[in-house]
Formats: sequence, C-alpha cells, structure tokens
Amino acid sequence: MPDRRHAPSLPARLTLALVLAWACLVWSPGPAQAGEPAWRELRPGLDLGFIMVEASVRAGSPRLAVLRVDPERFRFRILAAPEGQDGYSAAEWRRRSRALAVFNAGQFTVERAYLGLLVQDGKTRGNLVSHLEALFLAEPDDPLLPRARVVDLHYTAFETKGSPYRQAAQSLMFLDRFGQIRVRRSQKVAHRTLVAEDGQGRIWVMVSEGKHTLHDLARVVSESNLGLREVMCMDGGAEAQLDLQVGDFSYQQAGGPSESPDLPLPWPSANLLAAVAIFPR
Repeated sequence: MPDRRHAPSLPARLTLALVLAWACLVWSPGPAQAGEPAWRELRPGLDLGFIMVEASVRAGSPRLAVLRVDPERFRFRILAAPEGQDGYSAAEWRRRSRALAVFNAGQFTVERAYLGLLVQDGKTRGNLVSHLEALFLAEPDDPLLPRARVVDLHYTAFETKGSPYRQAAQSLMFLDRFGQIRVRRSQKVAHRTLVAEDGQGRIWVMVSEGKHTLHDLARVVSESNLGLREVMCMDGGAEAQLDLQVGDFSYQQAGGPSESPDLPLPWPSANLLAAVAIFPR
C-alpha cells in the first residue's frame, strides 16, 4: 500500500499548480521584438533612426543606430589602407574621403590583415573565404543590376572573376532570407555592426551603442517586423564604428575594447584597415 503520509492533498496540489502557472506567466520572457524606428530624414533617401533592443543588450545603451540608405540616390565605396598601413578610424576615413558617412567593413585576422574578399574600385584584394557566407556588393557596371545588395553565398553563386560589381566586402552571414539565425551561440559580448537589405532594396547600416552577443542580437532582429531580407555582420568590438556628418547634423558611434566595462569614456577609436563610405550620387 503506498505511503500517503507526505503527499499533499488535492486542494494543496491545485493551489501549487496555480502558483506555478502564475509564476511561469509572470517570469516567462515575451517576444524579443524590435520596433520600427522613428526616422529622421537627413536627405531624401537617407534616414537615421534608433531601435531599442533591451532584450539582448548585456552592457551599455540598448539603442541600435540605423542608417537607411537608398542606393539609387547614394553610392557606396570601399576605403582600404595600403598594405602595411593601419588605416584610420571611421571618423578619420570620413574626413579624408569627404563622405557623408563611413562604417567599418569585414573581418580581420590577429595579424591585422583583412579576412576575405575586398574589392575597391574594381580592384580585388584578398580572396573569398568559405566560412564567411555574406557579401556586400555595390556599384555594378551593369545598370540593370541593383546598385547595392547583400548576397548570401549559401544560396547565391558568386564568381570574383567577371563580377560586374566594383565594390565588395565579405563577412559573416547574420540572418538569411528565411529568418534563420546564421551565427553561433557564444558568450562573447561586444559592440556590433550589421548591414542589411530590406524588401525595397534599401541598405540598412546598424551599429549598436551597447554590447551584445551575436546570437542574442540575431534573435531580437529575427523576431522584429522590420521587413529585412539578408542581414550580414561586419567586424565587432572596437572596430564597430559609424561616423556621420550631413550638414549641421552629426552622429558618431565607436565601440570600446571588448574586455572593457561599457562606461561613457572617450575610448580612442580603433583604426580600420577597411571601411565603407557613403556619398551622394
């Protein structure tokens, strides 16, 4: 015969079940959605907005700065330091190139060499790397092709030789057209730079003001209703930079060292071997 001396009564069990259900309702996280930013038009076809991503931020501000660019009105150009040189911060690249905006491009080796394919004004530097499945392409010779796009190499074949695109930067695929997260889970927390193409062919440049893991940030963006298609991730950490100057309006964001606390300190901006500049057509 079973021992019932310590078994709770039916009313007690019902009460416990109700308490547990209430606790789950209170403590279960809701969908980590990022809302549509309130856009500020800097010029026709060039808008700046901010997305709040509280669900993924680990340190610092939850804001994600978003620069939305119409490639029919603005052109993109790769900026790259000569071999053996360290390059400049995004702010210095912008000042030297007289661009409206500059953001960081690609991934780098520990030896401070660009990792992957880089094409500047039709001249190829580096080669395609198999584990980097995203390409930012811009400025094709063929006027029938999109002026700028994000290509997922897992689904779209690309040949460097004979490519009509005069500007290219290779990096990590972040989210694909099916909404699948394409970055691994990791505990590494850093500032992030994302580049995306939306359903209207506009390019979104997103730079986080706080620190996130790649997977956490990808989950928030994937559950948003932003109308994005392919999303790629440029280098993160201190290299995650956006510098913008349009008329009297300016915006600057530069990531701090990954191992540092995210305090409002004037961190010296890291030099970028390669960056992407935006100019009016």
